[in-house]
Order: sequence, then structure tokens, then C-alpha cells
Amino acid sequence: MGSSTAENRSTITRISFRIRVMLDQFSKKSRVTWLKMQGLQIGKNNEIGKILVQIPEQVIIGNDCVLEDHVRLRTGGAWKQSIIEIGDNNFIGHSTQINVGNHFKIGRDCMIAPLCVFSDAHHEFDDLNIPMKQQGCIYNKIEVRDDVWIGSGSVILGGVTIGTGVVIAAGAVVNKSIPDYEIWGGVPAKKIKSRVKE
Repeated sequence: MGSSTAENRSTITRISFRIRVMLDQFSKKSRVTWLKMQGLQIGKNNEIGKILVQIPEQVIIGNDCVLEDHVRLRTGGAWKQSIIEIGDNNFIGHSTQINVGNHFKIGRDCMIAPLCVFSDAHHEFDDLNIPMKQQGCIYNKIEVRDDVWIGSGSVILGGVTIGTGVVIAAGAVVNKSIPDYEIWGGVPAKKIKSRVKE
């Protein structure tokens, strides 16, 4: 009797798993269709989780990308002037935030680990008589070139270009541009070594 119960349980588990997978696929397709109806430009063969897109018509996603659950794509600048461009064959891990008021661009073949933050806003704070939140922001472009790996929990600030083939260690705060094929880490991030063999 025990093995029969285990077999029944196993059959029920397999069936419920298949139903859950089918419902999840339907949910993903419905989400993408809804975002497209709002103006999102998206290519083919993408795996899109439960993402938050503030202004879909200011976001472009290429082909063969994976965006895990809770990725936030937020364009907060002037309408049609702030834009997020994600090239082909990129992976963006869960809970990563891309918050821009200018232009954010990822090339192709990149890996962005979970919990990363990209923010191009710099609050002005020169006037001591005005609260900082009333002094406005400066927005500077962020560009991530091809074949980049950014470790979990990293923060990339405005005005930064991350070169081709760069590796950024987990938890780094990147406040300056990084040349091609270098490995950086730390707070603030500094060069650890080059990937080019001499």
C-alpha cells in the first residue's frame, strides 16, 4: 500500500508540475504581449520574467535575452529622451534595477548578476541653503559594451562606459569608465588585473 501511495503522489506531482509550467509560459507570453501593446520594442526568443517597466515605449530589448523576475526598467527623464536599450543574448538577474534619466545601453552577450543597480542620476548639493532633493539632478549616459560580466550587487553610476570583455567583481561600486578586458572590484571599483595575457 505504501508504494502505491508513493506512485500516486509521484503522478500527481508530475501532473501539477506540468500544469504549473504551462501556466507560467502562458503568463510570460501574456506579459510580453501587454508590454508590446504599450510600446515596448522586443525581439524574438526572449525569456521574460515578472519585470517592471515604467514606460514601455522607451525600452528596447533585442533577441535571445533572459530577464529574471523583478528586474526593474525605469526611464525617469524627459519623455522620449531617456531610453533603455538592451542588445541581443543578454542575461539580467533577478531584482536588478536600471534607473535612468538619460540613455542606458547594453551591447550583446553580457551577464548581469542579480541585485545590481544602474543609476545615472547625480543629485546636486552645492547650495547649503536649499535641501538637496530640491536642487535637481544631472543625468549621464551609462554604456555596457559586449561580453561583460557584472557580479551580484554591483552599482554602476552615471557617466560610466564599461568596455568590451570587462569583469566586475560582486559588490563593486563603479564610478569611472573601465577599459576593455580588465577585471575591476571594490568600493570604489579599481583595476585588479587585465584579462589580456602579456
